[in-house]
Amino acid sequence: MLPTITIDDEKCKEPLSCRKCLLICPSYVFGLGTNVGPQKFREIALSHFIVRGVRFDKCSGCMECVEICPQNAIQVSF
Repeated sequence: MLPTITIDDEKCKEPLSCRKCLLICPSYVFGLGTNVGPQKFREIALSHFIVRGVRFDKCSGCMECVEICPQNAIQVSF
């Protein structure tokens, strides 16, 4: 059974400067993206970056991402 990983965007305000969940995950479950479409030759504001779980089948359930998140923005359930 695949886990459900939810990230509260209201709490995770600065994923580019924090990146703790991205760095600690041994299975590389998380990905960094934007909540706006591609904009050719335009700089994307830092506030538009988001973290999402993208490789749910790789999640081992170690919960290190939940423990390290300083904003308590990550929830993992099986």
